[in-house]
Amino acid sequence: MKSSTTTQNTEEGATAVPEQSTYKLYQLDPAPEKRTPQECIERYLETGDATFFAQFLHWHEPAINAKAKEFAQKYAVQGHFSDLKQACVQGLLEALDGYEKEKGPFVPYAERTVERAMHDCIRTMRTGFSVPNDTEYYLLRKAMRLFAEYGEKTDDETIAAIAAAIHREPKTALEMIRSGMQNMRVLELDRETGDEDDEPMEIGSLIDEPSALFFQAYQMDALYDAFQKLDYKEREMLARHYGFCPECFSVTDKDGRSLPKETYEDIMLDFGLSSPDTVEKTCKRALEKIRKVIQ
Repeated sequence: MKSSTTTQNTEEGATAVPEQSTYKLYQLDPAPEKRTPQECIERYLETGDATFFAQFLHWHEPAINAKAKEFAQKYAVQGHFSDLKQACVQGLLEALDGYEKEKGPFVPYAERTVERAMHDCIRTMRTGFSVPNDTEYYLLRKAMRLFAEYGEKTDDETIAAIAAAIHREPKTALEMIRSGMQNMRVLELDRETGDEDDEPMEIGSLIDEPSALFFQAYQMDALYDAFQKLDYKEREMLARHYGFCPECFSVTDKDGRSLPKETYEDIMLDFGLSSPDTVEKTCKRALEKIRKVIQ
């Protein structure tokens, strides 16, 4: 996903801010006849003319912007404002498919569908891959099992072999594997934050029972929300030590390469500290904070 953003400096670092143009994606020029969003929807239902839905988006865009901004701030993904905005519009379209004016005003009617679409967007950002049905779930399990058998390699030859085995394009197979790799990192972090009395979750459980991650998204959401409550230094050190993006939990860079798991010594040098023990203590303190939030 790619969003149009600018960068704004804060005390804790750079924060992505949407460009002004992304707030006016659906503005018509010249502006259409003034109508309420509900009137636009009803005219669309009566005529089937998509012009009226375009007018709905024109007049409803400020509310769409507010919704996207709310989600971006809540989940600390300001760099994905336009993605969330598009997800909001997708939710409106999905809700419109089954809407009749007898069901009441459209916007309140569509709210649940819109929020579900936006939550799906957030989860896809974090996992890099969604599992929409049982067939894809089976293929995901098979892809991750083959990935383990091939020694967890991601070279072109290995990906091509896995793709052929699951009857998918290499690009799709690679996306599935990256998602699995990311969730391995999340499992590793989850183990660090669990109760000492809890039964440990092994990495192999991703291959045997990936439904624990992919069909219980709330588990990742709870961990992510707890992570965002940490201060800037704690988030940065923890993310670099476990090898994931502190903003969206991605485990690859923009070129698709896996992010490295940095040692305490590496992080110490970058932060200008005198001892790796300081980094280790910061990471342990951060894990304890997460543990208190999610328990």
